[in-house]
Amino acid sequence: MKIFIDVNIFIDVMTKRNGWAESLRVVNLARSSREIDGSTSALTLPLIYFFRHRVVDEIQARKDAQAILKNIELVPLTQAIIARALVAVGADFEDNIQIASAELISVDHLITRNKKDFTASPVAVLTPDEWLKLPEVIALEAKLT
Repeated sequence: MKIFIDVNIFIDVMTKRNGWAESLRVVNLARSSREIDGSTSALTLPLIYFFRHRVVDEIQARKDAQAILKNIELVPLTQAIIARALVAVGADFEDNIQIASAELISVDHLITRNKKDFTASPVAVLTPDEWLKLPEVIALEAKLT
């Protein structure tokens, strides 16, 4: 199973926002199950750094950005992805980059907390809670416990 993890999932975990436990389960499953290929956009790292550096020092912001790299593949931010995102119908350019990245690598699901901004996605979009309730995900999680 291939999943694409939106930047807001990582932000949930780092800031312990409401719903962060489900986001953490998504990230941990992507990192620990050999049956799940977890990916995120290369754009995610600078975004995490930028958001974290607003509230923590330089060293911690870099550590937080580096933490994303653990067993999560980065989809390169290419000219083709940027071009596709610029002409996409979604109102948010950053979300369009996420969608174009997920589509490029043919994921099964794009996991995000803000589904409303991904309505134009050709990729199936699920919240962490929705994804964790899929029978195949429940089975994979059970194997790891």
